[in-house]
Amino acid sequence: MNRLDFNPVHKSATAPIHREIRGIQHCTGQAHHHRLLSKFLLLLPLLIAPLVANADSLVTRYSGGQIFDGKEFRARELCVRDTGLVACPSSPNVEVRVDGAFLTPPVGDAHTHHFDGPGTLAWHTSIAFKSGTFYAMNMTAITSQVALIRDRMGGPDYVDAISSTGGITGPESHPAEIYEALALGAYSYEDQLKRTDEIRASRKVADDAYYVVESEQQLAQKWPLILAGKPDFIKVFLRSSERYDEGFGKWGPGGGIDPRLLPLIREQSHSAGLRLAVANSSIDDFRASLAAQADIVTHLPCYQDSSQDPTSPYYDTDSAEECLISTAEAGQAAAQGMSVVLIVTEWAKERPAEQVQWERQNLDTLRAAGVRFAIGSNAYGSTLTEGLMAGMKKEFLPPTELLRVATMDTPSLIFPERQVGCLDVGCEASFIAFGGNPLEDEQQLANIVLRVKDGNKLAVD
Repeated sequence: MNRLDFNPVHKSATAPIHREIRGIQHCTGQAHHHRLLSKFLLLLPLLIAPLVANADSLVTRYSGGQIFDGKEFRARELCVRDTGLVACPSSPNVEVRVDGAFLTPPVGDAHTHHFDGPGTLAWHTSIAFKSGTFYAMNMTAITSQVALIRDRMGGPDYVDAISSTGGITGPESHPAEIYEALALGAYSYEDQLKRTDEIRASRKVADDAYYVVESEQQLAQKWPLILAGKPDFIKVFLRSSERYDEGFGKWGPGGGIDPRLLPLIREQSHSAGLRLAVANSSIDDFRASLAAQADIVTHLPCYQDSSQDPTSPYYDTDSAEECLISTAEAGQAAAQGMSVVLIVTEWAKERPAEQVQWERQNLDTLRAAGVRFAIGSNAYGSTLTEGLMAGMKKEFLPPTELLRVATMDTPSLIFPERQVGCLDVGCEASFIAFGGNPLEDEQQLANIVLRVKDGNKLAVD
């Protein structure tokens, strides 16, 4: 492999100024010379201003690398001015050699619970940058804590993140048990089991980490409070919603909102200019999301194995009827422009063979219909890297497609109004470089040798 050389070579940006000044030396005659000099001095600020501005906006060329275009890696150059990609001039100001490197847009995480407050921000930023993740979609966090880091959820030194703030759920339903346990200081699973009654009775972070909605009237009452938290989108929990009326599971496998409220929540979300993301557990959750025309579904039905521990409060078993998406349903999702977020950390786990097969069938059905995918981690303290490597090795998606979803489709889903997830002229100047070709060796996904964000090289410990 060629040696990677990321040391920039600087070229002069001030030569044009000297050429302009030398030009007046050709004038002859004392009076004529004085007249020209006077005019030149008057015009000097106008002549220098754009040159100085150009000196402040140097063009850096990254050459010698292979650039991912969504289908393959091709040899070409990238040129950066300020925070954007520009057409490469014949003589850039700075040259950076990236021989042997494979460049892609940065990775996006469309389902994370990171970037949830000031106490964890440095940690979350560090592990995200190390994994090449520059864009994040926080799917539920304590609203008051997110407010404390809003000014650090973007920019050259931070991950560009958006947040739903608190999610909307049903009575005694996920994620209340998680946030109330943490608020009470019950951090371990064993401690949470011992203190179940106390956790169930607690409301320390209600209407902050989560919003319980049981009726249209309650939604009307809480909607101003939800919007006051300035969510970037609305997150709703469905959990085996076909069994909502029987109170199935609640604090365990079931719960979430009454699915009959979902169309109203979608209407109010769109009226507020916000997208609606719905967490699914079963096929009926997916169907309810379709009927309500949700913008994003996160989790495929039966994405997570909960059948291994009968003593767990989350214990549940699945069947094909509860898990498989039909061709017609996939076609409807594609026609409505719905995006589906795949939880890649599950791919790194050992799961029952039938569950893996159901997920593969759903992926094939959705792909054939043209449904747009994104990826997410949904595992606190984890990054996407291990799941992406497992996804390529186990071929949940073809390697080229999975790399495109991770680096192009997911960033543009998170920030649809921005020119991210691309490396063309006019796109934002953010990219990562792998030491080897990740399409040929998935281990290269953990071998990031260069990170550039908003035009600046990132230093990662």
